[in-house]
Amino acid sequence: MSNEIPKVITRQLPNAVVYDLSTPGHVRITLPPTSTWSSGLHWHESHTEYLRVIKGSIRARVGDTWKVITATEGEQPEVRIDRFMWHEWQRAGPDGEVIVIERTDPADEEKSIFFWNLNGVILNPPSILNKYAWALSWFPRFVRDVLQDFWITLNLFVIFYHLDNFPAFSNANNLIPIIGKQLDQIASHAILYLATWFGWLLGAQPVRRAYTPSSAYDRWWETKNSNSAKRE
Repeated sequence: MSNEIPKVITRQLPNAVVYDLSTPGHVRITLPPTSTWSSGLHWHESHTEYLRVIKGSIRARVGDTWKVITATEGEQPEVRIDRFMWHEWQRAGPDGEVIVIERTDPADEEKSIFFWNLNGVILNPPSILNKYAWALSWFPRFVRDVLQDFWITLNLFVIFYHLDNFPAFSNANNLIPIIGKQLDQIASHAILYLATWFGWLLGAQPVRRAYTPSSAYDRWWETKNSNSAKRE
């Protein structure tokens, strides 16, 4: 990436999306026609989230309920998603542009920092081949490719854990209705926790200077270090 971190991030079809991070406190997400992008099923534990549909229609799951939410000329509906509530959303149909604004309470920078680093890893992935070239140069090419894919996934899991985005890996609630969700929560925490510690051993960071504007990077790490000192 260039030294100047972009505030508008674009990914191409088929899962095309534009993240506009230029306004502090919220993220403007645009889905072009035919995009297959989805937020994926996940939940937050330290933020209440709000989805405001500015243009077009989305199909959203909140808890176990699916609904179609449509913006009109006179109304831009907003959906509240409480902490620990499972949710996901995507465009409702293939036609037309969809615009949604995501914001959180508390209204901190974490959502923007999450998208900067998530897209940084996806679009400009860190290379374990460079980081550990001295140890990996003797491995066959296919082994190095597998290790690189693992390294990218590990970095994403570290971001998920530290930036309050917990994916539902198995969706066991469909198979075991009474305790399935609790099992999924335990599994997600265990997977992300192990990934975080393994990532720490290998030098993976949730927020990287290469992907994050300097001021946001410094504020996030200052807050994290301050909170860690208070717990000690």
